[in-house]
Amino acid sequence: MPTSRDYDADAGLSAPLELALERNVQAPAIARAAISGLCEELRLGGSLRQTLVLLISEVVSNAVLHSSGPQEAPITVVANVTPEVFHVTVTDAGDGFTPSRRDPARVQGGYGLYLLEKAASRWGVETSSPTTVWFELPLTA
Repeated sequence: MPTSRDYDADAGLSAPLELALERNVQAPAIARAAISGLCEELRLGGSLRQTLVLLISEVVSNAVLHSSGPQEAPITVVANVTPEVFHVTVTDAGDGFTPSRRDPARVQGGYGLYLLEKAASRWGVETSSPTTVWFELPLTA
C-alpha cells in the first residue's frame, strides 16, 4: 500500500510515496491511482497532476512490458516532493538499457520515453541492472 505524509513547503521534502507493484497489467492503474492520491493530499492539480499521471502510467507500463527481469520481481515506484520538483523513480529487475530516439515511421508503441522527453523537466535511465527510469516535473511555472 502507498505511504505518504503531507507536504510541508517549509520543511522541504515530503515523505516519499513508495510502492512495490506486481509486474502485471494492473500495475500502471495502481501507480496512477497512488500518484493521483498523493497529488490530492498535496493539493496539486491541473496540468501538473495530469502530466504526472500520464508519465507514471507510461514508465510503469514500460517496466511491465519490456523488463528483462524475472516476472515475479516487483516494480518499485518512489515519489518525492521538494518545494521545487516532483521526482519519481521506477525500478524493475531488468538489465538496464540505453534509450534511443523514437522512430517516426513506427506507428504503434514507442511513445513512453518520447513523452518523458517532451513533458518532464529532467529525466534519465540507469543503463545497468536494475533498470531505473526517473523523471522530474517542476512545482512552479
